[in-house]
Amino acid sequence: MARKKKRRNKIVEIGSGAAQVRIYTVNRSNGYPQYSIIWREGGRQRTRTSASMSEARLLAHQTSVRLTNGSNAVDEVTKRDIEMLRHCEQTAERFGLTLAAAIEEWASARKVAGEAALSDAVRFYQANRLDLLPVKLITEVVEEYLTSRRARGVTKVYVTRSEEYLNRFTGQVSGNIGDVTVSDINGFLQAQETLGPVTKNAFRTCLITMFGFAKRQGYLHPDRKTAAEQSESYKVPETEIEIFTGEEMKRLLLASHARIAPLVAIGAFAGIRSAEIRRLEWEDIKWDRGHIEIAGRKAKTAARRIVPLTDNLKAWLAPWRDETGPIITMRNVAGALTNLGPKAGVPGGWRKNALRHSYVSYRVALTGDVARTALEAGNSPEVIFRHYREVVDEQAAKDWFGIMPPEGWMPPDMPIPIRDRIARLAAEQEDGTVDKGEGA
Repeated sequence: MARKKKRRNKIVEIGSGAAQVRIYTVNRSNGYPQYSIIWREGGRQRTRTSASMSEARLLAHQTSVRLTNGSNAVDEVTKRDIEMLRHCEQTAERFGLTLAAAIEEWASARKVAGEAALSDAVRFYQANRLDLLPVKLITEVVEEYLTSRRARGVTKVYVTRSEEYLNRFTGQVSGNIGDVTVSDINGFLQAQETLGPVTKNAFRTCLITMFGFAKRQGYLHPDRKTAAEQSESYKVPETEIEIFTGEEMKRLLLASHARIAPLVAIGAFAGIRSAEIRRLEWEDIKWDRGHIEIAGRKAKTAARRIVPLTDNLKAWLAPWRDETGPIITMRNVAGALTNLGPKAGVPGGWRKNALRHSYVSYRVALTGDVARTALEAGNSPEVIFRHYREVVDEQAAKDWFGIMPPEGWMPPDMPIPIRDRIARLAAEQEDGTVDKGEGA
């Protein structure tokens, strides 16, 4: 049986003369048309096929133009080229761009990114977008921060001081916390002309803690240093370490009234910070075990530590051995210490931090162990050498920890325990020394 020939329907001619290209439509047996592009080049007939008329016309036009311009066949656009072009156009259209606009945008981004991969640059931008962070006023963050401190059970003194610092800050710096810059914080600290470098550094530490809280709450970028962390600290000038002599300390203890004497004794012979002593209770003094226990919640460094209860300290605290509750109940401790210096006849009056400085200096001289003393004092050996230690000899250290109260000593204004008062009253009644009233 003779094979049936494919039928040609129509012929489309593109160009003329040597640049003429014909398109033949062939109806195939499967019912789909096929388009043959035919032209003559280099003395021979050339043919290409396409499944669509639009593509065939495009190829025919390109071939005709090339023949007219005398270009070689190697410059001819291939089917793969056309498919790639269409793919690129469709990709650009998904983003609402023409292919030309997409290329322009890519070139601009490529120029800015330099050698970095564009995908890496985009991921970095996405991870560091600040416009995705919530808007939170500084005053709102401060209120949340103070509430969280109270809920965590930090000391009232800490909360009060933080509130004082932060209220002053919000009074001069306002707006969204994410908009606060390093320059804002540096400018604020510099403007506090009445404050010394130590207080400014304490102010800065408070801001660092508050901004760290804001970061954990998601109000600041999680992977960036906060403006407070990047702000400048202040150099504290070296000051001469002042201590008390043994004779001065004995006069101070004998001149102390009952409400302040325990603080003076514990500061001098245990080296505990005044703020920590105010958090201690009499139950923290382990008389039989020979030490004072400072729980983490009561320590400045939030780390529990044990401080030796020396024999002379035990003797000075003996009048309170049966007491319970807070060791210090008075409010104006600083004022009481300031008044104590002149009262005891100490030259120059009270010396700030001299209790702790004295303890560390005499303790290092007595034990010869800086690391041990640092552990007892709740500091590092480096801090002990830099800020707390005055050079004293071993004999002065022995004399210091040998200071004992006079026989039968009781501090002035020492309240008499209720049980002692009842016992004294009963004894007086038994001796007939108490007026029992009319008709008795």
